[in-house]
Formats: sequence, structure tokens, C-alpha cells
Amino acid sequence: MMNYKRTSIRFNMVLLPLLILGCALNPQNADIGLDLTLPEARITIYQQAVNQLGLMTDIYSQTPVKIMVKEIQDNTGTSIATSAEIPRDVTEMVKTTLNAIGGNVRYIPYEPEFMIQTAGTGYSDWAEKILPHVVLTGGITEFDRGLVTDGDSIEFDAELGKKFGLNFGDEIKASLASVTLDFNMIDFKTFTGIPRIQAVNGIKLHKATRADSIGFTVKSATFGAKGEITKVQGRHAAVRLLVQLSMLQLIGRYEKLPYWRLIPGAIRDEIVIDQLLADYYAMSTVDQVYKIQELLYLHGYGVTPSGQINAETRNAVEQFMKVSNLASSEFDQNLYLQLYENVPITPATRQLKKNLSNIASIAPKVAVATVIQKASEPPKTVESPKVSASQEPSAGKLSLVIDKKEYKIGETMQIEFSVNQPMYVRMVVINSKGEISTIFPNAYQSDNYCKPGKTYRIPSTEFSLDIVEPIGIDKLRAIASKDPIPAEHLHFMTDGNFDESKMTMYTVRAAADYAVIQ
Repeated sequence: MMNYKRTSIRFNMVLLPLLILGCALNPQNADIGLDLTLPEARITIYQQAVNQLGLMTDIYSQTPVKIMVKEIQDNTGTSIATSAEIPRDVTEMVKTTLNAIGGNVRYIPYEPEFMIQTAGTGYSDWAEKILPHVVLTGGITEFDRGLVTDGDSIEFDAELGKKFGLNFGDEIKASLASVTLDFNMIDFKTFTGIPRIQAVNGIKLHKATRADSIGFTVKSATFGAKGEITKVQGRHAAVRLLVQLSMLQLIGRYEKLPYWRLIPGAIRDEIVIDQLLADYYAMSTVDQVYKIQELLYLHGYGVTPSGQINAETRNAVEQFMKVSNLASSEFDQNLYLQLYENVPITPATRQLKKNLSNIASIAPKVAVATVIQKASEPPKTVESPKVSASQEPSAGKLSLVIDKKEYKIGETMQIEFSVNQPMYVRMVVINSKGEISTIFPNAYQSDNYCKPGKTYRIPSTEFSLDIVEPIGIDKLRAIASKDPIPAEHLHFMTDGNFDESKMTMYTVRAAADYAVIQ
């Protein structure tokens, strides 16, 4: 809608200075006010979220994610037709945003020309260059610039004799437009899209302009001042806002982060929740308990992850439930999600995560156990290829036997052990990569206080110990003590043997090595 008014008035020459002073209008200082109801692009809010996302990846992620960015451009073609009302290329905005995240996010540029030119200078050693995990593609896919248009215009002309004249114009215009960005993630190894790891975000833009001009003519020679002052909710700035929001969403979905906590007014991303639940249900019961214990530790409860539900863990869960106003204290997916979504995003939590990694290197979770149908006959037991036991009968004795000298991947393993006096027993497996898994006690055999005259078998009839990669020599290590054995009291050398300097208080031990083959 356009309202237009024009008025012609004749003035006496004496009134000219008064008119000019009365207008008191300097075009370079013209000012207008945008409608207070128009949306504002609060870039600082998203920038803070971008910075916090890096800290979040340090806390939640295990390894860095390496991202390469291809050209992200205007795919609508309107950036040229509209004299760059929107940017033609937003690649640098994406690069800057990714590089600003930090934490466990690594930005890798896509610069084929630079690489070719560098190779042409004689430098062609790319051995130390890092390959990406994923490639980011996308662009501006929609730009609707004239959804709504409104304006108002007033113009005054004055004639003062035959040689003098005065004119005044005032024009106000407002419009509504929409911009949409699409992003997708491509797996670098397979060059295929990663399902559901995408972002499609749009923003509506309001533009308001006001042009004020005043000019007059003397003896056919023009002088004076003419200017146009424009206040616009910057479309380039709005596109940057979309880029930042999209990067938060993409990294959050790829890394399974509760990124919505960082964005004011945001709601849960059901794609992330669905991934988290799928991971949880795929875990064994032992792994589920272990993961809950890790999250309790990150919440500051001091729980040592072991894979078994002990009194320490139950007390921590009860305290968390009270703080969170939750009714149930069951070890289920609801507890898992509540803990996962609300881990404190602070530097102190990042340090707890580092401490947690050190604890895991000493005595991580119980070995993954797969529930199988009860066997009709117990497995045949033979002497292991290498068995050692305590040589101090007064301190006690621990005997350990495994059923085979070597196992193929996919086979199941049976372990038997016994003690000659009441003692606590803890047993771990160290694979050929140095990864440690606790196999006793476990979720099905949580009572590790063992009595003499009885042969204990791992696993029990409720689950199996399945042989998995990598191939090589695995080391079974066990200790026994009259007192409970905290997981953090186990120390090993790089070759898998006990660290004698740190294990002097535990003299009752046993060991067995076996081969994992294809």
C-alpha cells in the first residue's frame, strides 16, 4: 500500500530562511525508528553458544571430529540480481564459525588450487596432513525478497519568484523477506551422505528505509545537500546468524550433544535423543551401568565406574534424583537421558572428564557380555598356556584356568578360578592394543567375595564372554585380597604385566595369556 501526497505552495522570499530553519533537517543526520515488534538478529547470543559448544565437545566427545568445508554459495542466483542484498558466498562465514568452536572440532580447509600450486613449487610431502572425517556441503537455497511491502511518501515543492525554488521530500518504505540455508554432511571415506545429519534453517528479515532530501535552486545552479539514510536489519548479518545456528545443529547432531541447552528458547532435538536411546539399548547391562556411573562422576558425585551397581552408585543416584526432582530412581533410559542432558558445561567438568579418562585407563568397565541361551553342558576345562599364582600360601592363593590356548574371533571364553581362603577377587583382560576391561566382578556376578572349596566360573550361565577384535595376545590378570579391591588400585606396565612398584600391597595374583586369531 502506498500513500502519496503532493502540495504546491507559493512563498515570499522572506519566508525562505525561516522555512529552512523550521525544517531543521540535515540529510546526513536523518534518523528513523524501526518497528519495535520487528525481530532482531542477536548474533552475540549465538556466538556465545558457538564458544560453549567447544567446551561441550571436550566434555562429551571421545575423539576430535575433523570437518572439511566445500564452497557454500548462493544457489538461488539472486545475490547478483539484487546487487548483493544477500552474500554470494558464505564459505568464509562457515569456516570462521567452525574454527571458533574449538574443543574437539577440527576445521580442515578445502583448497585444491593451493595444494596444486604448492606441489608445483616442489613441496609435495603430504604425509603429515590430516584427512577429514566428514565434508560439509550446502548453500543458500531460498531468498524471497518481497513477501510484504509497505510505504509512505510526502513531498513539498515551493516556488519563490522566477529564479528561486524549494523542495522537500520524505519517503518511508518497509519490506519483509525470507532467507533459507541448507547444509549436509558427507562421509569422507565413502562419499555418502550421513542420514539425518543435516540442517535446514530460515529467517525472516524486515527492512525499513527512510530517504530525506532538501534542496533548492539559485540562478539555475544547484547546491545544497541531498542524502539518504537507511536502517536495515542486515541481511548479511542475518545469514551469519543462520550459519552459526546451523553449525551448532550439525555438530550437535553428529556428536550427539545436547546442544539445545546453549541456545536460548530452543527445544530438545529429537534426532539426537533418538540416537542416544538407540546407543543405550544397544549396550549390555554392564555397559549401561558403567555409562550411568561415568555421568554421575561428571555431575560431581565421585562415583568410580565399574559396571556394577554398588552402594556408592545407589547413593549418588538418590542424591541426583532429589536435586532433579525425579520420582523414580530406576537404572533405566530415563535416568540415563536425565544425566546425559544435564552434565554441567564448565571447565571444572572438563577436568573431571580428563580424570575419568585416567580412571578408565586403570580399571575401566566390565567386559561386554552378550546374553545367550543357557548351555546344556558346561565347557570342557583345560590348563591355560600360561598360568601363575601367588607363591605366598600364608597370604593366600589364587588359582586361574582358561579353557583354550587360542580363540577365534566370535568364539566364547570360559574362565575358572578358586581361592584357598576367603578373599575378594578382581580380574581384568588387557587386549593387544592395551585396552583394559574388567570381567570380574560384573553385573551378573557382582559379589566378588569368594570362599575356599568352591570353583568360580566366568561367565555365569546368564551371559557369555565373546572374543572380539583385535587379533593378538590378550592378557588375563587377577588379584585377590582379604580387603575389598578398589578398581583404581590396579596398575599395569605397557606390556600388560603388573606394575610392581605400585602393587606391593597385593601379593596374591594370577595371570594367563591367550591368542586371538581370525
